Formats: sequence, structure tokens, C-alpha cells
Amino acid sequence: MTPKAPLVLVIDLGTTSLRCSVIDAQGIVCARRQSVVPERRNDDGLSWDGGLLAAYVLRDVRALADDWVLAGIAIANQRTTALVWDAATGTALGPVLSWSDGRTRGLDRTLRKRGVAMIPGLAASKWRWLLDRADPDGTRAAAGQLRVGTLETWLIWILTDGSFHVSDHVNASHSGLFDLVKLDWNRTLAAELNLHSSLLPQLVSCMPEVIPASAISGAPLILAVIGDQQASLVGQGCLAPGTAKITFGTSAVLNMVTGTAPLANPSRQAFGNVALSTPDGVSFGAEAAVMSAGSSVEWLVRLGVLRDVAALDAVVQPDQRSGAVFVPALEGLGVPHWQPGARGSFFGLSGATGAGGMTRAVLDGIVSATAEIIDQIEDATGQRLIEISVDGGLTRSNAFNAILAATVDRPLCRATDAEATTRGAAILAQRALGIDVPFASDRTPLDVPPGTMPADRTGWQDAVALTVEFTKTRNDRV
Repeated sequence: MTPKAPLVLVIDLGTTSLRCSVIDAQGIVCARRQSVVPERRNDDGLSWDGGLLAAYVLRDVRALADDWVLAGIAIANQRTTALVWDAATGTALGPVLSWSDGRTRGLDRTLRKRGVAMIPGLAASKWRWLLDRADPDGTRAAAGQLRVGTLETWLIWILTDGSFHVSDHVNASHSGLFDLVKLDWNRTLAAELNLHSSLLPQLVSCMPEVIPASAISGAPLILAVIGDQQASLVGQGCLAPGTAKITFGTSAVLNMVTGTAPLANPSRQAFGNVALSTPDGVSFGAEAAVMSAGSSVEWLVRLGVLRDVAALDAVVQPDQRSGAVFVPALEGLGVPHWQPGARGSFFGLSGATGAGGMTRAVLDGIVSATAEIIDQIEDATGQRLIEISVDGGLTRSNAFNAILAATVDRPLCRATDAEATTRGAAILAQRALGIDVPFASDRTPLDVPPGTMPADRTGWQDAVALTVEFTKTRNDRV
């Protein structure tokens, strides 16, 4: 089939891989390059080398640009991953700290004691941590020699040969420094963190004005920039207030569209953000996440308990609970507990617990945590979720879907498009070109098969309470 012009290249930079795809006007993937950027993983979390990351992106984008005539570029990226670089040379100063990296936990606690509200995992404290090491006396920052940003800012910087230092409203709303009412940086909080204005990127909508990617042959325009979770919202057609999606990737991220006004009372229950920002206006959202979802299953694979993720349906029996309980806190606990130092816990194991029982307990833990964040986000927003679309690797498992549907007691549907994030970014780029691409996406309702046993949420909540208490006791000892 001949691709239908115009063609856009979508850069999807996630936690586990870099995917660059050429998409035509019908949403068909014409070509793709996928790379795994070497990572650095330790007890503190996950990071990358900035120079290596830039090299991988430029290599893959240039290879596709050489083979296809591109009308533009779209970017969808993992949010809150942060870095600092030299404005003159473009050299990253220190590691690229991922959203899950825990090196700023101590700084986050110190800031909260000073009265500075800083949710763990956001970019602002990562910038401060990196600057404390790259520019300890602050002279280079004060002289305007340094820049900070999250991944979309860094990608735009390298694609434009350092000509543009920008961030979109969606990604900026996850920095910890964004004013949702003014759609601008919170200058007071930036001053509290000693972050000079010259460090911060200019803010633009998700469909920015002219930004030519001069580092790429033909200098195609960067037409769309959006965080990966919100790109998935767009790709699944979840744009009306009360609609939501949950992406079961490394984590399980629940994004809800709340309407044209930001979340009035930010709390421990949900994180207010920008769902989408275009020249036509801004829609706001709320978010909550299970920090360890797919990563918990991958952990079982690494241990040899499970052959691979595709084996879930062969191992797990939806009509039987295991008796064991798992708290999915391999990367800490988020909403509503906010215990970044918590770690995963098993309860109720016996000599009779086998691979199937452990795997069922892990799925039950993920599902119970998902049901909890649904309750929390509804309570925080005062809105009932009218429909939840689910996507991501775990939703390929019928057993997981059955347990999820039986436990959460909400209308669920599964996105039939496995490329929701790429599709969402491509839709925005095509619309920037004047192509009226529909937002609607095909979805299949998730029904509860007869006999499916829901997860034991009461037992799971007891296990979470014990895990939180253990975490606090351990922190007191340390």
C-alpha cells in the first residue's frame, strides 16, 4: 500500500526503549527503528548518559529522514526525567535522572520540612540535585551558562542544534514548578529552589509554532510535543471530562480528563496536570499511578518464576486466589501513601506456594493498587469515571484483564490500537498540518468471565499498612 502523505516522524522515548516511527495520514506505520539506550541501574534507580542518548536519537531520526520525505516531527516522552547541560557546548552535566530515580529522596524530605511542597519523582528537585553537583556555588547558573529540562526539552535542543530551549505545558505541569492557573513557571517556588529564570525553558503548547529541526536533513518542523501518558490519552480518544485511561507499562498510570479548569484542591490523592494544550485551548486532568506494575511482572521473569510475560495466561487461574498477598512497591508507593522508600512485600507465603500462586499474588497486588488509585482520583476530583480505557503490555493477558475487571467495578474497555502513544502524538502533528484526523479510537469492552475471583482488596490494604509501618520504622533506624 502506498503511504498517504503527509508523513510525520514520531519520536517515542520511553523508560525501556526509543522508538522512531514514520506515520502516514491514515495512521499507518510505514517504517520504524527501535533502540534500547544503555542504562545505568542501581539501588538509587535508573539513569542514562546524556551524550549517548542524544547520539541514539540523532542516529535513528536521521536514518528515517534519509529514506522518507517528512512533513514534520512529533515527540512523546517519559515525563519528569531530568538533566542539566552546558548552554554553549550542549554537553550534559551529570546523569540523566529517570522519573523513578531515587537520588533526590533526601532533598525532597528536606524541602518538605522547609514547607516547600515537592512530590517525590518530579523534575524540579532533580534539577536542584544535579546543579548542586555540576555548579555547587551557582556562578555558572547565575551567568546564564546552564540549561535545565526534561526529555522533550533535551530532544528539541539537540534536534535544533541548540537553537530552541522549550517545554510544552503538559510536560512542564509534571515538573513541580508549574502554575496550572497562569500556565507559567511558578517563579516563587523556583526562587525557593534557587533555580534562575535563565535555566528554565520557554513554555509552548503541545502544537508549537515554527521549530525547525535543523540537525535533520530538510529541517522538518517539530509539530507536536507531549508527555507519553497524555499522548496515549489522545490516541485512545479520551478527551471528554470524566473519560480516563490506564496504561499498564513499567508503572500503571491513570490519567483522567477533568475539564477546562485545573484541579481545585491538589492533594495526596491525585496530581493535577495539563491533559492537552493546543492553540484552541487547554484541557486539564488528574493523575495517579501505581509505581510498579509491569516491572513487578518483569521481576518475576528475572527471578525465573515466570518464563515471560506472555506466559501469564498459562500460569494464572482467574477463578482461584493464591492465598498470598503482594504489595507492588519495587519503586516505592505513590498515591495516596507517598512512601518512595517503601519496597515490595510478600505476605502469606507457605511451602505450598508455587510459581502460579506467586504470579497470581503479584497480579492481584497490581489490580488492588489500581482499584485504590481509581477510588482516590474520583474522591479528589468529585467526578465518577464514566469510562476507563486500558492499554499496555499487561492488558495482552486475558487473565490479568479478567481479574482487573472483576476487581475495579467500573466500565472498562481495552484499546485495540497497541500504538496509542505513537498514534496520539501523530494525530497532533497531522492536525498541526491541517489534516482532520479523528481522535476516536476502537475499543473493546472488558467483561468479567464467569467464576473470576476478584483480588482480595481488604487483605491487600492490611498488607500495605504493614509495609508502610515497616518503611517508617526502618527510616527511623537509619
